[in-house]
Amino acid sequence: MTIHPRESAEQLTGVAETLMITLYARYVETRRTDSFFQDPKAVEIVERTNYGFDKYAKGWASQLGVVIRVQEYDRIVKQFLEAHPDAVVINLGCGLCTRFTRLDNGSVRWYEIDFPEVIEFRRKFFEESSRYQFIPKSILDFTWIEQIQRSPNQPILILMEGVSPFLSEVENRSLVLQIHDRLAPAELVFDVLNRKSARRSIRHDTVSKTGAEFKSGIDRGKELESWADGITLKDEIYYLTQFADHPQRLPFWIKYLSFIMVPLFKNSGRILHIQITNIQ
Repeated sequence: MTIHPRESAEQLTGVAETLMITLYARYVETRRTDSFFQDPKAVEIVERTNYGFDKYAKGWASQLGVVIRVQEYDRIVKQFLEAHPDAVVINLGCGLCTRFTRLDNGSVRWYEIDFPEVIEFRRKFFEESSRYQFIPKSILDFTWIEQIQRSPNQPILILMEGVSPFLSEVENRSLVLQIHDRLAPAELVFDVLNRKSARRSIRHDTVSKTGAEFKSGIDRGKELESWADGITLKDEIYYLTQFADHPQRLPFWIKYLSFIMVPLFKNSGRILHIQITNIQ
């Protein structure tokens, strides 16, 4: 049995630190006897990392939100790869995402992109290959696009999990338009808050424990269709309606008041799946 030294995460601050929230949520889920998915790589990373994960232990809403989000992103990626086995997948703001270890079909070309300090930390736990490559750049440094190897007409799926709320509206729009102008046709999947929720970083059960804060929200997924010709909303997945599939995880008062809370707060957090084509 190989014994690894514990890795320090002190270089991860601000938005970069939020990757620990999702990592810890997947770790907790995997260790549950009634888990909805297994992520042994997340368990390995947590157990090898010197970091105060306990500060997220009471964040049950974030925990359940990540569970739902992971399942939905996995479902979308699986379906995409079933239809396009030789596709390119780009994971923007990858953090310590382990999705490739779960969904690799043996032919997909997969890129993980994040801040240099995040990629440096990531390399302590993951190895690159000809099909699995890391790009140490801010996702707003659009030179990362030049490093994507893609054959003509090769299908491309772009993921941006847990990132959009930390970007301003201008930054989100700039990113989508760069994808539109330089990578289309492509599909983009990312999660958003509405504008009201985005103003409440200080009340968030886990983000408030970091130095990060939300910068923007989107009230309606259809808003994106006005950003450029060729942007089409394929799906809008609401967290609160998905909560109903996990009643055993909800506090009693949430289940009791769900008939009120779902209509009132349904729009607070969603996953958007958009098709991007560059119409000349």
